[in-house]
Amino acid sequence: MAGPGLPIEIAFLANHGVPPDELRQAAAIAARLGVAPARQVLASGLVGEEAFYRALAAEFDLRFSAGAPLLLPGGDVAAILREGVARVRDRPGSPIRFALAPPAGAPLRRFVAGNLQHREDLVIVTPSALAAELRAGNARVLARRAAWLDEPGLTRFSARTGSSLPQKGVLLLLVGLLACLTTLEPVNTLVGVALAVGPVFLGAVVLRLAAMMEKPAGDLWRDHLWRVDDSRLPIYTVAVPLFGEEAVLDQLVTALSALDYPPSKLDIRILVEEVDWGMRRAFAARQLPPFMQVMIVPRGAPQTKPRALNIALAEAQGELFTIFDAEDVPDPQQLRLAAARFLRGEAELVCLQARLVIDNPEDGWLAGSFALEYAGLFDVLNPGLLRCGLPIMLGGTSNHFRTEALRRIGGWDPWNVTEDADIGFRLMRSGGRMADLPSHTLEEAPLTRRAWLKQRTRWLKGYLQTLISHLLAPHRLLREAGAVATLTFMVLALGTLLSTLGYPFFLLATLLAWLDGSLFEPEGLFELALSSLALTLTVAGVCVVFLVPALGAWRRGAVDLWRWLPFLPVYYLLVSLAGWLALVEYGHRRFVWNKTEHGLARSSRYRKPRP
Repeated sequence: MAGPGLPIEIAFLANHGVPPDELRQAAAIAARLGVAPARQVLASGLVGEEAFYRALAAEFDLRFSAGAPLLLPGGDVAAILREGVARVRDRPGSPIRFALAPPAGAPLRRFVAGNLQHREDLVIVTPSALAAELRAGNARVLARRAAWLDEPGLTRFSARTGSSLPQKGVLLLLVGLLACLTTLEPVNTLVGVALAVGPVFLGAVVLRLAAMMEKPAGDLWRDHLWRVDDSRLPIYTVAVPLFGEEAVLDQLVTALSALDYPPSKLDIRILVEEVDWGMRRAFAARQLPPFMQVMIVPRGAPQTKPRALNIALAEAQGELFTIFDAEDVPDPQQLRLAAARFLRGEAELVCLQARLVIDNPEDGWLAGSFALEYAGLFDVLNPGLLRCGLPIMLGGTSNHFRTEALRRIGGWDPWNVTEDADIGFRLMRSGGRMADLPSHTLEEAPLTRRAWLKQRTRWLKGYLQTLISHLLAPHRLLREAGAVATLTFMVLALGTLLSTLGYPFFLLATLLAWLDGSLFEPEGLFELALSSLALTLTVAGVCVVFLVPALGAWRRGAVDLWRWLPFLPVYYLLVSLAGWLALVEYGHRRFVWNKTEHGLARSSRYRKPRP
């Protein structure tokens, strides 16, 4: 074997035109990083994947095929890929029985050491080709498993089942009771309803006020010296689900290529639906960096982001797992910071939420209000709650997980259209803990009211799905999550929905009570209670509605966003409209994913605008 002093799994390349000095350099870097030498050779681009495995086949006088032959279906796809050995379908006249694509590391070293010369029953293929053929041959099984329609998936509580019979019974009982009472005593009934839901609204206000009082985290790089040596960094899987995102493809590849993380420790999987021919053609015409791969998601129902993520999770190589959306531009050091946080954290820390920043607030009052809302949510509310040890509603991107924790709970609920909010509480119920990650990811706000309404309707519909599915067994939720986390969940999920739906009515009732004087001069006990509650919620609600986003903008260094504060009351009227549309959609379009189009921003605060 050529190349004395070289690791056995790359030494053969010296016989096929690769300079030994460059192989030694790659081996030295691999040793310093703590990765397999072949992984460093491939990730650095020193040798392409096809050239590597073609040379491997030539070294042992074996057949090579650029595409994998038809494989026998069945088996554990992830396990087959880890070993790189798959059974080929029998064909008349063909002696080939096995397709081999030994991945970098122990499987490749075992193959080279085995010295399988002149075997007519073997064909060498690339790991990418083997994975693609395995997914295609097992598409139906993989689609059912990703959609939680297999046996383990059907045992998990899911948005797929909708509300239970007891939940429907309680709802019908409440509606019937309210209808009767409203007919007999309309005023007193409305007062009673207000008193009943008032504590939920008050809880939401208290959570926001408490979050505002929490001291923000410092700069972890400078203050705590959190930069970790490359040798200690784990392999990181980055999943990027796409559908019809040709407009932002260049931006996406540039942003992923800019990640400050050793390429040999990156496992970037770009998820493209089988039916999305536009994206498939776009990637077929593009040369991606060697540490990125396109995964074709088998067609199936529901066609949702969480189902695609479950496909990626099954094959993920990384110890850590994160998600970026198509239009995202994450801080290049975000993976390093997340890895450092996990390395220094206890085993119960299973999820980190980075901070999302709207990049186009100059595109009108709607985008500006959206930017304010995100500033309050990701720079005030979420960090404050997490520092108190309370759960949050995760954002849909820049969540960082321990891969094993995701697999332990079965991944994402594929039927939930806000899978991010749902999985955070699933992890919490399994004993996990979430924390804030002070690293920013740039996002694009929708430009038109129609696009914004579709997006917000999907979010609120998903909140309703999350609330119903987690309350299928309330006693189990309380036992697994504990009283404090359960109350926080109820305030965040139920409180958000009730305040969203009731906002215009509460606003109108308060205004009418103020105009007729009953707000400040109540005549009866009920009116006194209602007046006190209304005044408390009005004053505290106005404070959090304006102060939380204002404080978030200040912490973010974007105080110019304060000019959009007067628009927030109108903005939340639109949120309420989206809430009522979500109720309608839940009735007849429960699992429909309202797709948001990206690449339309006309301005940019933090990056060079697209022409």
